[in-house]
Amino acid sequence: MIAVGGDSGAGKSTLCRGFERIFGAERLAIVRLDDYHSLDREQRKLVDISSVDPRASNFAAMEEDLWALREGRAIEKPVYDHKTGRFTAATRVEPAEIIVIEGLFPLYTRALRSLFNITVWVEPEPELMTVWREQRDVFERGYSRAEANVDLDRRKAAVETFISPQSRYADLTLTFYRPAGYAAHEDPARLSAHIRKGGRFRALDYSEFESSSTSIRQNEESSGGFPETVIELDGHIDRETFFTVEEKLWRHIDFSGQEPPLLGQFLDAHGAVHTGYALALAQLLIARRVVLVEHELLETIQ
Repeated sequence: MIAVGGDSGAGKSTLCRGFERIFGAERLAIVRLDDYHSLDREQRKLVDISSVDPRASNFAAMEEDLWALREGRAIEKPVYDHKTGRFTAATRVEPAEIIVIEGLFPLYTRALRSLFNITVWVEPEPELMTVWREQRDVFERGYSRAEANVDLDRRKAAVETFISPQSRYADLTLTFYRPAGYAAHEDPARLSAHIRKGGRFRALDYSEFESSSTSIRQNEESSGGFPETVIELDGHIDRETFFTVEEKLWRHIDFSGQEPPLLGQFLDAHGAVHTGYALALAQLLIARRVVLVEHELLETIQ
């Protein structure tokens, strides 16, 4: 069970699409917690609360369904349509080897936190997330720019109160940021990233993945007993270096000898597809940790 949390527009779905390509749809199920809104868009407007207010989510149904999936039982999950802001017919979700839970509140309650074997928090620098969220709301969800900006301003306090504090429970924190010189070109495919590992997992040897564009450092020992590891991924990584590092990472994930899938893909504000090498490596690095945890769980069962 993997939690992928973060504010709206942080890039959670983009990260999860990479997991789906790495592990395959037959092995992995993704559950989006937006489907557990307790109120539709019009109802939220009537009572003047935003989707980042916990009162707008049905935590009882959320916890019951996710625990059922963890125990290997299928669920009938509600479905929330972001384009219309309304609920549609429920859909059946079968248990899978790997279950990814994506949303605003995966780590909000003790019962939810106890579900997960790995917790990931996606936290881009604030300026990037503001732009991404507006683009998504306008081009994917049918908001006007004015509506998107009003909603963004209205929800700031709730984000600081309810969403951001969950990040302290994350095993891995993924941050995208603009590298030096970014303003001259503003190419979203050249964003840099770093992954910070907290103290729940033992440190790994990343030396074989280091290059001129990927660096690893270990900080002082964290409260969990292991050193905090930070992996830096340069957005300007060249194509040859990327494929060399990707191949090494893929050998730790896939043992069938197949070619790595196409990773790091995302859409810009106009619907054009881009590939970010830092994003692709982040997807692989987190997937490597998933594989290690999966193997440890299997050994425990056996």
